[in-house]
Amino acid sequence: MSEAGLEGARHVFDPPLIAGRLVRRYKRFLAEVTLADGQVVTAHCPNSGSMLGCDPPGAPVRLSPAANPQRRTKYGWEMVLIDDGWVGINTALPNELVAQAARLRALPLFADALEARREVKVSAHARLDLLVRTSQGPLWVEVKNVTLKHGPAAAFPDARTERGAKHLRELARLKAQGDRAALVFVVQRGDVEFFAPARAIDPDYAAELGRAVAAGVEVVVVQARVEPRAVALWRQLPARLDR
Repeated sequence: MSEAGLEGARHVFDPPLIAGRLVRRYKRFLAEVTLADGQVVTAHCPNSGSMLGCDPPGAPVRLSPAANPQRRTKYGWEMVLIDDGWVGINTALPNELVAQAARLRALPLFADALEARREVKVSAHARLDLLVRTSQGPLWVEVKNVTLKHGPAAAFPDARTERGAKHLRELARLKAQGDRAALVFVVQRGDVEFFAPARAIDPDYAAELGRAVAAGVEVVVVQARVEPRAVALWRQLPARLDR
């Protein structure tokens, strides 16, 4: 699949994003940001991870205005500038982009996709991000946003995640039942060359990922171009799961 083909999956920011500088992230889902006019505002942080390396005070950030004027936080934090490159921190965007990629057949994983549904319940206590109907049967997909960088590697997770391990077990269970199952890592930064699990942060997740792959769960890593005007899927990256 060509890089141009991947870019059919994109999110354009309309209205345009608002420039600011990060004061601090706090209470997990909140951030204080100083706007260009000196006003300090509170923004929603749409990321439940640790955001290790992605929240230095003083870093340039971009905010989206809230679509609902009644919302308590009038802005959403979308990206941060790290080492001269933008890093997308909004964990909802990858789900949207991968769903677009499925409908456009913009990845080899989705070469025979016919229809895509989001947020599908698979058990009493679990949902997966995407169910893709294909000519060969159902394909279940879980999507993860990747912002952590270790040298040339994009790494996941950036904090221990039992929820992430549960998703892997669900994918393996569905594969054992005869369906296809895949995990798509969307890397929202441009300064990495491959993907590897963050074993030092969560060895249990890394081990569960290895078991899922051994059970037949497919792993796809896609790098996005992150810019203040838009975030677009760009190219696939290799996965080095034994690192």
